[in-house]
Amino acid sequence: MSFDSSHVDLLLQYVLLVAGARDKQIDRQLGPIHLIKYVYLADLAYARRNQGKTFTSAHWQFDKFGPWAQEVRERIEPAFLAIGADKKTFPSKYEDDGIRWSLRDERLLNEREWKLPTDITMYLKRYVDRFGKDAPSLLDHVYSTKPMLSAAPNEYLDFSLAVEDASSAEPEPRPLRMDILSEKKKKKLKERMHVLQEKQKSRKPKALILVPLVKNPRVDAIYEDGIAWLDDLAGQPLTPGEKAAEFSGEVWQSSTRRGGNVS
Repeated sequence: MSFDSSHVDLLLQYVLLVAGARDKQIDRQLGPIHLIKYVYLADLAYARRNQGKTFTSAHWQFDKFGPWAQEVRERIEPAFLAIGADKKTFPSKYEDDGIRWSLRDERLLNEREWKLPTDITMYLKRYVDRFGKDAPSLLDHVYSTKPMLSAAPNEYLDFSLAVEDASSAEPEPRPLRMDILSEKKKKKLKERMHVLQEKQKSRKPKALILVPLVKNPRVDAIYEDGIAWLDDLAGQPLTPGEKAAEFSGEVWQSSTRRGGNVS
């Protein structure tokens, strides 16, 4: 299928509106690097249950900042201008790092959520709640996904690999029991929780039993031989100064990159 800009716009708007529902103003502000990664995660979640087909049909590639699709990047501003999102710019040595978007609109959030497949929304909201604007954690997560671990820099990503792991994918999020309670029952539950918390505060803390320190550690010939043996295993110390490490290009296709629990 060809690239669908309307699907990208819908995802971008939904992600921004989910972030906009957060309590702190600063947590509602997302930059291009966050937004692109969330759209990638949406495509990945959709591909798991749709034979490797993505929701946007964007051409995702392995980039130095994780999965990247230029088509998605180009839709950010038009998608947000269409819903009146706030844009802030500030000086940065990186072009995309000096822009932050935000919008708080509960009605629009519900509207966009109804237009998206549940294959996406049940995961995407959880991702935004989990990572928010924490770029390092978000990047660490997307780098560990199956399409990224199976590609080398500049290669296109294969979303069919996500289907292979569908049986071991993350369990579907279930609604919290609080979400299905009436307002009256929620109020009673909160009152009971408050009573329990006050009881816990009034209890005297138990005395901690600490392991006694060794005042006179044993330092003898056996100890010295052990230290010498460990030093010998470490090899010769490196001389001070800058070092450069070189890796073979084959490292990207190494089986060790594809090991572990990846999605």
